[in-house]
Amino acid sequence: MVLLNKLSSLALTSTLTFLALAASSVNSAEAALFKFSFTSEEANGYFIYDDSIQGTVLSPNSTAYYGAVREYQINSGNGVFEGTNAAAIVFLPRQEDGILAPETDDFLLQESAVEREPQSEFALVSYFHYPKGTFSGSTEIRTSVPSTAQAEIFPNVDFPNTLGEVVFRGNVQTRIERVPEPALIFALLGVSVWFLVSRRQCKDAKFRISTNL
Repeated sequence: MVLLNKLSSLALTSTLTFLALAASSVNSAEAALFKFSFTSEEANGYFIYDDSIQGTVLSPNSTAYYGAVREYQINSGNGVFEGTNAAAIVFLPRQEDGILAPETDDFLLQESAVEREPQSEFALVSYFHYPKGTFSGSTEIRTSVPSTAQAEIFPNVDFPNTLGEVVFRGNVQTRIERVPEPALIFALLGVSVWFLVSRRQCKDAKFRISTNL
């Protein structure tokens, strides 16, 4: 019984160690990667971005996070657009800045012409408009948003001349969720495998002890 207790303690300690490592992986991964997604009857899509990217202040009411977006896909109902390198932008259009657009709080996906795959002479910009004050005046990268927004998707933007044709404009359901990185999945698999092996070893030890009695 002493041997069995030692094996059980060893298995428990090892399993708890793996669980601690997995929890650490969860915390570090979830703090960095987020997935913004939107849906409607006509359009849907998502983009995955890293919230640890340093922002570039474009104005007191606008900050761009270049290279933050690792992957995106947009189905506008009039075409599918996707890529692996784009910027996330938080923009608060205000009349005091000389901007004539309605005052809203916006979260944007922007892919420059040279970043598009294949490369294009036009940039792609997707606006997600929320009511003024939603972001409390902050241009920090978003980790939460309300459940509804007005979306506008422009796949042929010629800066600074024109936004080009809009391929979708309408209300959408939006959400942001945390995304675990692959390291977390392997950590959890390691926990499961180690637990099963340790449990089998304990059963084998118990069987040997009982047969020797």
